[in-house]
Amino acid sequence: MKTRADAEALLFEFTEGDALRKHARAVEEAMRAYARWYGDPDQDKWGIVGLLHDFDYEKNPTEETHLHVGTRVLREQGWPEEIIEAVASHADYMKIPRDTPLKKAIYACDELTGFIGACVKVRPTKKLADLPPESVVKKLKDKAFARSVDRSYVYGGAEAIGRPLEEHVAFLIDALKPIADEIGL
Repeated sequence: MKTRADAEALLFEFTEGDALRKHARAVEEAMRAYARWYGDPDQDKWGIVGLLHDFDYEKNPTEETHLHVGTRVLREQGWPEEIIEAVASHADYMKIPRDTPLKKAIYACDELTGFIGACVKVRPTKKLADLPPESVVKKLKDKAFARSVDRSYVYGGAEAIGRPLEEHVAFLIDALKPIADEIGL
């Protein structure tokens, strides 16, 4: 049985950058919150998917390599197929159906978690606690702001989990507040 410690060790083996490690931790926490929302008692499984979703990205940043290498590594290390598929499902180009709440949640959490972080950094206080959800929704409309964030993933993620965008944003902000200091927000 693979554990959160195993997932964190794998993340740290492949990812040296602090920003990507913090992103993984943020997505882990968002996924744990969605496990609770969906009523799944296995928060560790959901958190592991969040921790591992980009573990190979730093060394494999292209569509031709990201997740293709990662899924191979996960299989070689004996990770459960449910986790491997969920990790890979967060990228449209992998063409994996998002047919479970776990897969829908990782899709819904990844890009938006990163975007929330970008929004915090331009707030006067630079504090997650002071970020209103409506500000995030407004910033999404500004294509020049955080232009590397694929808005189709943000909108598609909220739709996939069946929540209005502003409600989804507020949910993620609340989920991240307990670890805001840890992730630099």
